[in-house]
Amino acid sequence: MTSKAVSLFSRVFSQNRAFASLRETVGERDASLLYEPKFQDSREFPEYNTINVRIQGHDFGSLEKYQAYIHKTAKRFGFSVPDSYAVAAQTQRAITYKPYSTVAESEIDLSNYDRVVRLCDVSAPRFSLFTQIIRAHIPVGVTMTIKEHEKADEDSRYIPDQLLKQKQEELKALDDPNVRRNLGWE
Repeated sequence: MTSKAVSLFSRVFSQNRAFASLRETVGERDASLLYEPKFQDSREFPEYNTINVRIQGHDFGSLEKYQAYIHKTAKRFGFSVPDSYAVAAQTQRAITYKPYSTVAESEIDLSNYDRVVRLCDVSAPRFSLFTQIIRAHIPVGVTMTIKEHEKADEDSRYIPDQLLKQKQEELKALDDPNVRRNLGWE
């Protein structure tokens, strides 16, 4: 190889490329947009503020599993689940009688368990599909109520303290002037 050819060869390979490649001109592209374009959805859907999904049943185990299923499904739908809690169980007494008599044959205490899953940021189209799915998977013996959250739902969550209520009534009674005279405070 001649020196002229060597200098031309070294000059071509030593200088930077003057032309940009196709990848450099186009820039980085999202791989998910390779086969399908991304369309912006301009539709606005209404949203529910807060929804309570209340489930009740006599079987504690199936109720707990179903509550976990509702919670997990709501997360998959993109709903916010700020609270998921149990309400105090209510006990009812069931009595069976002997045939054609009023004599009790057996007595059974039935506990009715209650669970609530609270949902927020619920869009109307997704909520319709969500309710269909969880209704399709409801266990035997479980009843479900779906409604918007109210203040009464929050109040039913807590067990009232009878001693505390009694002391509060005594304090209110002390504000009465007749009660104060009877106690000798005035």
